[in-house]
Amino acid sequence: MSLLFAAVGALVAALVETSVFPDLTIAGAKPDLVFVLAVVTSMMVGVEDGLVWASLGGLMLDMLLHRPVGATMLSLLIVVGLAILVARLVGADRRAITILAVFSLTWGYQFVSLAVLAMTSGVAFSGASAAVVLPIALFNAILAIAAVGVAHAVVSRGRPTDRLDW
Repeated sequence: MSLLFAAVGALVAALVETSVFPDLTIAGAKPDLVFVLAVVTSMMVGVEDGLVWASLGGLMLDMLLHRPVGATMLSLLIVVGLAILVARLVGADRRAITILAVFSLTWGYQFVSLAVLAMTSGVAFSGASAAVVLPIALFNAILAIAAVGVAHAVVSRGRPTDRLDW
């Protein structure tokens, strides 16, 4: 995957997250598309691609949602950094671990986002309750299943096939 594709994809994902996904709420939860794609890309494709998704996607979300510029980008970069550490500890086939990482890192992303927004915009920090974050984490994990399938297909397409050497 090229960095240009990651950059354009992050911008499109931020647009979809802010325009289409607010209408897709289930149990009051809407998925975090940019977060899911940044974590999946950084764990399945590569560090540089994941950082591009987090940087540009977070910056675009900040501008579209009228948040302090860099708040979401900082939150995404922190969480993607944790995802990269997990990816380094896991072997080559990390499809299941990536889905579990999206589910578990959703909690950290929500907490870090609230903390950063509390520090930058003066909003009172109330924390993230389990009743609010659990549906979001489940929604993100479902999105991650599809994203992991696509990322695995893209990555495995570029690898040479194993052949017997006579």
